[in-house]
Amino acid sequence: MSLTFDDGSALTTMTTMWGAMELYEAGQELERQYIKGMRLTPVDPEFTSDYFTALIDELWQGEKRSVKSLLTQDQLIPGLGNAIAQDILFNARLCPRRSLADLTTGQHRDLYAAITDTVHEVTKKGSRNDETDLFGKPGSYVRLMDSHTAGKPCPECGWTVEKMQYLGGACYFCPKCQV
Repeated sequence: MSLTFDDGSALTTMTTMWGAMELYEAGQELERQYIKGMRLTPVDPEFTSDYFTALIDELWQGEKRSVKSLLTQDQLIPGLGNAIAQDILFNARLCPRRSLADLTTGQHRDLYAAITDTVHEVTKKGSRNDETDLFGKPGSYVRLMDSHTAGKPCPECGWTVEKMQYLGGACYFCPKCQV
């Protein structure tokens, strides 16, 4: 997509995988198709521990879900994708296949903290180091769990980081740290 401005300057951008770009009148953003009814994101002030607990409670009433499913499917937590989910799960010390129904209250707290802390850290560092801003400057957040860490020692315990396919994507995890 390319936008040309009155002064002759332009902005060109593209999305890969999931993404959307729309123009709208200021004040109308919450009425747009892709935003209307969207759940809270981890950067919203209302994304509190109580909100997160209620979300998990709501999901328990439906189909059985794993922690990776919570993070990456159905826009239950908008803005999260498979890449950042790997670090969130590592920081929470949870295996991607772990059932939400099996989490303790302490693990709920740890998962909430891992989501908010990881998103804050990525934002503070200007995004991941494999992404760039509008000026081509890469972010400085280096992922803990990705294709570069598979087969290498876990940064926490030294055990070998493994790769598995799950829910339509690769998962990188430490089988010793993430239970």
